[in-house]
Amino acid sequence: MENIEELQQGVLNDWDIDPQFLPATNNDEERFKALRNILMRRIEELAEKDMEKLLFILYRIDVSEKKLYAVMRETPPDSFSATIADLIIERQLQKIKTRQEFGGKENDWNFDV
Repeated sequence: MENIEELQQGVLNDWDIDPQFLPATNNDEERFKALRNILMRRIEELAEKDMEKLLFILYRIDVSEKKLYAVMRETPPDSFSATIADLIIERQLQKIKTRQEFGGKENDWNFDV
């Protein structure tokens, strides 16, 4: 998987997850699965203990409200955390792609009149 390092860093920071919980491996697929599982557990923890904080983090990282509420209405409770984790990962990857496309380029704006 591309961008696993950047994805991992973003998820760990946004969700206050200690990196020591991730396995020490260079296999990107294993790292992705472990990251997703840890994120799912964090979502479950917040859903049980502090739903307001969960929603605040989702808002802060800009997960689509429309998708989020559809998931909350339509997803069975046993797959709620997996579906939310997938939304989060999808959004993080979108942000990474946007930064790669626009972040490294010098802009051509000219404010001289």
